Amino acid sequence: MKWKSVIFFLLISMSIFSQEKNDSTEITQLLKDDYKTMVSNDIKRHKSNCTDDYLLIENGEIWDMKREAEDYRKNASRIIERKDHFDFKYIKILGSTAYTVYNLKSEITENGKLTKLTWNESVIFRKVEGQWKIALIHSTRIEP
Repeated sequence: MKWKSVIFFLLISMSIFSQEKNDSTEITQLLKDDYKTMVSNDIKRHKSNCTDDYLLIENGEIWDMKREAEDYRKNASRIIERKDHFDFKYIKILGSTAYTVYNLKSEITENGKLTKLTWNESVIFRKVEGQWKIALIHSTRIEP
């Protein structure tokens, strides 16, 4: 009887670890895909990646989705190329809530001019109807 309990415990542990790994992969991919919406100005896609109560904390300001959509529209005519490099420091999953902390280095080219920027960021995610969504992004720019 003991062996059955041990085997059952191991199977449950492996299942939980496997799900956490899958969730971790989904979360990092969601974040990377969402950053691409800034280049394509795809506010519809960005909204679908976020919760209904999404917030962005950027440059000392708190933006809701309406404010961020204004920024997407304002930048719609810009033609930029952007390469983002994520260095994930921490990912924690707690049921249907998760958060990550990472360093982001971006190379942004516009009109032939390359700008390199770096941020420390944290993101809170929530699982909504079985799908991970971005609930909050807190972005702190690091000056060179």
